[in-house]
Amino acid sequence: MFNSPLFRLADRYPNLDLIKLKVLAMVADYEGAAICDLAEELAMPHAEVQHLVAMLAAGRKGREKQGMGLLIVGPDPADKRRTSLRLTKKGQRIFKTIEPLTRSEP
Repeated sequence: MFNSPLFRLADRYPNLDLIKLKVLAMVADYEGAAICDLAEELAMPHAEVQHLVAMLAAGRKGREKQGMGLLIVGPDPADKRRTSLRLTKKGQRIFKTIEPLTRSEP
């Protein structure tokens, strides 16, 4: 009955909830963002955002199967203490699906 890209996305990625979509959109808008930047913008604890990022990336240590492979987590070239985030190719495809929904209406 429903065959929109958003419904297909929800069927394919049932663990991709609204807060994870927000994180994807923020990383797409500001590639190289750090976890602390996201936590501040989302007004969430750093540890909670770190968990979200782990699930969107390769998964937590010992639970790699739960990772979605949508983010690349690496050291910030300017400050090795910070973590830099980027979308993977898969993450970019998903963001292209949700991008029209992230635009504000005129």
